[in-house]
Amino acid sequence: MNGVQSPQVLARGDKPGWRDSGWLTRYALRGLLELARARVLFARLTAKRIVQRNRAVQAKDRTVSPPDRESIARISYVLPRISHRLPWRSDCLVQAIAGQNWLSARGHASEIQIGVEHPEGEQFGAHAWLRCGDIIVTGGNIVRYEAILTQERLDEPFGLPEDGALYPGSPSARNEDSTATFP
Repeated sequence: MNGVQSPQVLARGDKPGWRDSGWLTRYALRGLLELARARVLFARLTAKRIVQRNRAVQAKDRTVSPPDRESIARISYVLPRISHRLPWRSDCLVQAIAGQNWLSARGHASEIQIGVEHPEGEQFGAHAWLRCGDIIVTGGNIVRYEAILTQERLDEPFGLPEDGALYPGSPSARNEDSTATFP
């Protein structure tokens, strides 16, 4: 994976033409509905719920074959273009939720990931994107972001020493009885 959103595949890789009007109309309407639905979901979303959504989508994956790259490229093409024309806020996280809902309805697992950047001398920045396998569906170029909320990172151990001691010199580090009671 190269960290860049998948190319938006069209008939010849150019802007849509008359030949593309059929799929473009269908995808635009579906994209509008998914973005509206995602905006409603966004209002009550927390980081914990993003993790729960990702796990639920992974568990619901019904596909035997990988998702159709052309369909993903079309979703990737439509969502950001529609979102800029809506009267409500539909930035990166809303687009990722919309894409995840859309792909999930087709039986494909995907994962919303969140990353941060902190360029020297500039303000902290956060960004969300949607990944389906090795394809970045929404989010554009994510190379400058360090992923902080991904399933892979959540599955990693937190880097505790093998003895489980949180601090050097704690009872478990000294192989003493580390039973603790809390009021």
